[in-house]
Amino acid sequence: MNVYEAIAARRTIRDFAPTLIPQEVLQRILGAGLQAPSHNHLRQWNFILVEDVRQREALVSVFRAEQTQSELESMLDSWNMSVECQRLMYLDGIPKQASMILNAGALLIPCFHQPSLVLGEMKSLHELNAFASMWAVLENILIAAASEGVLGVTKIVSTPAEATHIRNVLAIPEDQEMPCYLALGYPSKDAVFHKQVSVDLKERISIDRWSS
Repeated sequence: MNVYEAIAARRTIRDFAPTLIPQEVLQRILGAGLQAPSHNHLRQWNFILVEDVRQREALVSVFRAEQTQSELESMLDSWNMSVECQRLMYLDGIPKQASMILNAGALLIPCFHQPSLVLGEMKSLHELNAFASMWAVLENILIAAASEGVLGVTKIVSTPAEATHIRNVLAIPEDQEMPCYLALGYPSKDAVFHKQVSVDLKERISIDRWSS
């Protein structure tokens, strides 16, 4: 599989088969992540592989909650979410946030070194360089995983309280930040693959100045 085929094969799933990822495969996937561009050339990235079921249970306890279909619909309405394929993905995905973390063949918490940063006090986007380069690492991982027949999904660490909870459960130092949970694995037989938004490349490229 060449790189273009791997990019095309990358899909988000939340339904995993009960199959572990062989260590040599996982090592290749994570090694590809470490080849990403680094904002400061130091590659200050680390991963915590969470294998213990009790640790996974502890992690999801901070956000695990049952919501009715009506509650989910109301929440999406409050977000003004009207595009059908986007709405269907959220309706399917939100209830699976805990199960995808518990059932993934490999659960990783990616960490990056981040000096103290208060988003409300940012003076420039330059201060987000460490955060941005971490996402380049994650994209490399997802593409490499797809080349191995492994798919995945991220769940954003959405609140300071959730970040503190992860830090406490996994004993993560204060100078490390965690952008997301990364769940990887082989898709189950009934895995849901949502329709992706169709994009016309010609409509997304402007020459010399913005055009609509």
